[in-house]
Amino acid sequence: METVDQRRKTLEIHTDEESVVAEFRQQFDTRNVDVTHRPLGAIDETGFVIVRDSDGEFQGALGIDQFEAVLSPEIHPPWELAETELDSEDLFSFLENTLFSSYDRRQMVATSREIEERAWRVGTGQLYTGFQRPAALRDQTDVYERFGEHDSITVTVFLDGEYEGPLTDVVTVITDTGGELGAFWLVVYDGGGSEKHRCAVVAEERDPGQYYGFWTYDPAIVGDLIAYLETTYDGP
Repeated sequence: METVDQRRKTLEIHTDEESVVAEFRQQFDTRNVDVTHRPLGAIDETGFVIVRDSDGEFQGALGIDQFEAVLSPEIHPPWELAETELDSEDLFSFLENTLFSSYDRRQMVATSREIEERAWRVGTGQLYTGFQRPAALRDQTDVYERFGEHDSITVTVFLDGEYEGPLTDVVTVITDTGGELGAFWLVVYDGGGSEKHRCAVVAEERDPGQYYGFWTYDPAIVGDLIAYLETTYDGP
C-alpha cells in the first residue's frame, strides 16, 4: 500500500449535512487523502464530491448519492451486477488509489463484488482472492462454486488456516498459518489478457472488523500484486 499512499488526493465534500461530512471523514481521512468541507449555501442540491490531485488540480466530481455503493452498500452476486443497470464503475474509477480507513465487512464484500463482477463480465482470466479465515470463505461458497465451475476463469483462494470444504474441487486453495494472510482481505483480477480490465482491492484488518486499504485499476499495481502472490505462495 506504500505506492498508493504516495498518491495524495483531496476529497472536497460539498454539502450542508454535517453527518455526511463525518461519514466521509471516517471512511477516507487517511495519510493519502485530505477530506475538506464546503457548504452548499443557496444551492438546492443533495451535495456532491470533487476530487483534486496532490497539486490541487480538478480530477472529477460525483453526486453524494452515488457513494451509496461504498458507504451504505447493497450486496448482490457478481452475475446479478453484470446483468443490471447498476453501474458503480464510475465511482470506483473516481476513487481509484484512494486509501479508505474504516470499512466494515459488509463494505468489503460490496467492494469485492465490483472486482468479481468485472471478472464475471469479461469471462476469462485468473481471479485471486484472500478472505483471511476459512469461515469467511465458507460464507462465500455459493459465489465461488459458481466461479470455479466457469470454464474460462481460474480461481485461487488464499487463507490463514486449514480449509476443508466443497470448494477444493473447483478452486485452488492455498493456506499458510500464522502469516500475513490472516490480516489481509484481497480480490485481484488479472484482466483476462487485457490490461484495461485489471483491478484489485486490498485491505488490512487493523482493528477487529475494520479495514484499511484501497482499490485500483492500475495495471502495473495489479501486476505487482499478482507477481507477489505467485512468488510468495507458489500460486498457479
